[in-house]
Amino acid sequence: MPESYAERVISFDRISISRPEITGKSIRGKISVTSDNLTESFTIIFTYSESMKLDERIAGLILTMPAINFTYFARELHLDFPITEEDRSLLETFLKVNAREIFINKICRRRYEFIRKEYIPGEEDINEHNADGITVLIAGTTRKRYDVHPVPGNAVVLSSGGKESLLSYGMMKEIGSRVFSFFFNESGGHWITAKTSYDYFSSHFPDTVKVWSNVDRFYKFMQRRVRILDQMAITRWADTYPIQLFIFPVYVFSLLPIVINHGISTILLGDEFDDPRDMPDFHGMKHYFGVFDQSTDFNRIMSDYLKKIGINAVLTSVVYPVFGNVVERILVNRYPELFSLQRSCHSCHYENGKIVPCGKCSKCLGILMFVHSAGGDPADICYGKISDDDLRERVESVRMRLDTDEMAYLRKLVIEHGNPTKSHVTGIHLLDVEKSPGQLIPIEFRNGIMKIISQYSSGIFELRNGEWAEKT
Repeated sequence: MPESYAERVISFDRISISRPEITGKSIRGKISVTSDNLTESFTIIFTYSESMKLDERIAGLILTMPAINFTYFARELHLDFPITEEDRSLLETFLKVNAREIFINKICRRRYEFIRKEYIPGEEDINEHNADGITVLIAGTTRKRYDVHPVPGNAVVLSSGGKESLLSYGMMKEIGSRVFSFFFNESGGHWITAKTSYDYFSSHFPDTVKVWSNVDRFYKFMQRRVRILDQMAITRWADTYPIQLFIFPVYVFSLLPIVINHGISTILLGDEFDDPRDMPDFHGMKHYFGVFDQSTDFNRIMSDYLKKIGINAVLTSVVYPVFGNVVERILVNRYPELFSLQRSCHSCHYENGKIVPCGKCSKCLGILMFVHSAGGDPADICYGKISDDDLRERVESVRMRLDTDEMAYLRKLVIEHGNPTKSHVTGIHLLDVEKSPGQLIPIEFRNGIMKIISQYSSGIFELRNGEWAEKT
């Protein structure tokens, strides 16, 4: 019987995670890959800005998260430390979901040609077996449970320097939460994007915490060993990783020691609204368009898991009901000091001592349209002057990563200087799992957050017969 596609792309017989070493503020361990009896290892490190109450199990899971990005290409994921049944169930879910996301969104629906031509799947290869992969999890078992009692009102924002995390921080601070900001320095270019915000937060707000890691170097170590990748293509500039789609779980697990340390009840990610109508199945297979770790499903799965293991924190977002243009509108008009810190470009660089965005990538072009639609000045966040014609040409020359309706609305308003009709694009969205707006926001914060958002939005919208309609 011929090999399946999932077997043909295997690069590693095994990926192994060593027992973690915990020293002071740091954890470290080896991630080893074995293929054809040859084993190579990378020492991965996480160093915190404050002392942590780390144990082997949480530390080991922190080391494991980056490796999941590459398990689709491994027969086994082997953990040299014990885990609970809840950990196993979560990891097996992650392995399966991430395999499907990579197969569909990085290999089949690829935006860049990172994959060697001989490994591009044919129509006959596109099925659930190949999408779900063949990786098996091997680990010992423990029954260890935590007993964390969160302090009501204590929240932490996963902070990147982007508009969602800045707005989340601003709103939580305004409604009286003790809000921590958590920065993750992954030793790569993304840190330049976050650094403007981190420098300001660390000098103005005492509840600012950071972890440094060499995880970006680990990603490069692994990319060089995944056989389906074109090693020349992955060195060229792109606004996305060649393979990795499992990024936020690395941040979230790295954050758990801080959650335990400070009794944090709510972990906030900057998940803005994604129109479900723009996310159809692929060949009958459900997937997340590469953003599972920024979905309400991920937040629900993680919240259920944290409750089961005794940490009792909720993972959610306070901007999930609105599109990015509404996020930007609130940030520009209500929190101009925080807006001035925004750097959303992944290709930021230094100019005259300041960190500035490139102004040309799809992310920058989206931000430029958001800021214009909000009545803001792009120069406040270090964009140079750009004419309407230049903006139009740039928008038409790249593949924009905005939802269809939001892109059409912004094009009409910003590019064509027209007057778009009232639209759900500027409204609050009621998800199919909700009976009232903002229901996924913890009740202690819900009214305060929704009161702010409602001042900058154009009503509440719900899906009726596949179309967004204003709720009466």
